Amino acid sequence: MNKNQKEPNIIEYSDAAIKVLNFNREPNEICFASHWHDRVEIIRVKSGKILVEYCGNIHILKKDEMIIFSPKMVHKGFTTDSNVEYDVLMFDIRFFYNETIVCNKNLPLIFNGGAKFENIISNIETINCVDDICNNQNLNSLEIISLIYKLIHLLFKNHLIELKINKQDNITEFLDYIEQNFELDLNTEMLSEKIGYSKEHFCRKFKEVTGTSPMTYLKIFRLSQAVKKLESGNKNISEIALQCGFSNANYFTRCFKSHYGVPPSEYKKSPQ
Repeated sequence: MNKNQKEPNIIEYSDAAIKVLNFNREPNEICFASHWHDRVEIIRVKSGKILVEYCGNIHILKKDEMIIFSPKMVHKGFTTDSNVEYDVLMFDIRFFYNETIVCNKNLPLIFNGGAKFENIISNIETINCVDDICNNQNLNSLEIISLIYKLIHLLFKNHLIELKINKQDNITEFLDYIEQNFELDLNTEMLSEKIGYSKEHFCRKFKEVTGTSPMTYLKIFRLSQAVKKLESGNKNISEIALQCGFSNANYFTRCFKSHYGVPPSEYKKSPQ
């Protein structure tokens, strides 16, 4: 599997197949706009608070707490009235699949949404494991791989609240269709008919897997593709809007500003 397969935002992983980042954010600032990805993402707060929107609810993430975002789950976060420092740990669970029965049984459930964990995690054993990874001086080592397996063990041991073998139905596979055809004129009725569900059943199952509606998911993906085109610097706003499935440049600009806080023309001019 290609390391960057289906990532809306390309991530360069270490040799041990992880990525660690540290952020400092000021009060009333966006930490991360609404997005999703195929990787597991863990936010570990070291000081301050982050308001995290996840599965339609807002959770307050405080110092010495963490939250785990499963693949395909839409999420966003922003600060409150204080500075925040937090670590981000990212890895694609599929890199850690192997031929053992226990991995074949459990790890795909993380990828397809069948394993649901606690929203907010403060267990010291689990926090310490994440810290051991994030603070490690060599992210390319075999030790990191062993720590990822330890973390997976702790999540199942201490924080598992639901296990559904067939949770995803065929929704997650259908997401491939949306992401490969995002520039087309798609709507909920057409998508539900294509998958063979009623509109209501399709929307309900879709939200179980992603935490949002099909059209919101599609809009976020279109905007992520627009960002890539803006950063390439070789197309104008109208061209980008049409190529990313927006009906016109004005509607695209409104959606972009609402999502990223600046219009696409300003994002294009700002240093990346």
